[in-house]
Amino acid sequence: RVAGRRALGVNTLLDDELHSPIITAFYSPEDPQYRFSEFYRRLKEQGFVIYPGKVSQSDCFRIGNFGEVYAADITALL
Repeated sequence: RVAGRRALGVNTLLDDELHSPIITAFYSPEDPQYRFSEFYRRLKEQGFVIYPGKVSQSDCFRIGNFGEVYAADITALL
């Protein structure tokens, strides 16, 4: 469902051919009002947990996409 995030204007950190089947990193929105802590809190209230980007100097966040995760879960996250 990377296309769903892209449709919302949130692009992936890596090119498609480098994506992992375990976790996907996305650039943080460029909106000046965006705050990771608020984004995290709101998603957690809905049962989702995301991770801050810690693997590069890029301003990004990561979404795990392994384990018991179904297409409906990803759609709900969007």
